[in-house]
Amino acid sequence: MYAFTIRRYQPNDVDGIYAAADESREHVGKWMSWLTSEYSRADAETWVANAISAWDRKECYEHVIVDSSTHTVVGACGLNRLNPIDQVCNLGYWVSKSYRGRGAALDAVQALKQFAFNELEMIRLEIVVAEGNHASYRVAEKSGALYEGLQQARLRVRGVSQPAHMFALIHPDIGS
Repeated sequence: MYAFTIRRYQPNDVDGIYAAADESREHVGKWMSWLTSEYSRADAETWVANAISAWDRKECYEHVIVDSSTHTVVGACGLNRLNPIDQVCNLGYWVSKSYRGRGAALDAVQALKQFAFNELEMIRLEIVVAEGNHASYRVAEKSGALYEGLQQARLRVRGVSQPAHMFALIHPDIGS
């Protein structure tokens, strides 16, 4: 059994996701432009509502990462930029400061992989890691994702294009 699980967002996740983001502004905000010093509970409320409605529209599949023993929200992960024709999507994750290094992101990636392959019938999941984001890089490596190289100008963080490492999880029936 995993120490951390994932589940679809629920309306009552606003406080949990805000608390996880609030304590993580410095380390998560460095890589994700949405987490600024101005990020508020109202922003979290909007995000949760949008995540729920986007799932209902089958546009993306955002999840909270939950500590299995305490049921505390410790971060978030999701599948977005879905390409149903090629059966490819992006897989992303972040974990709150107090849960870094405890396996939450890796457990989330493994659960998302199963969901994407089994429920969504995806074949390829891309993990794009900004150059310098060593923690996220290690999670992608530990997940068994295939490293495909450094891509120039792949991500924009706070309005600046940055190189990023491309990893891919390939459905086991397809091979690599």
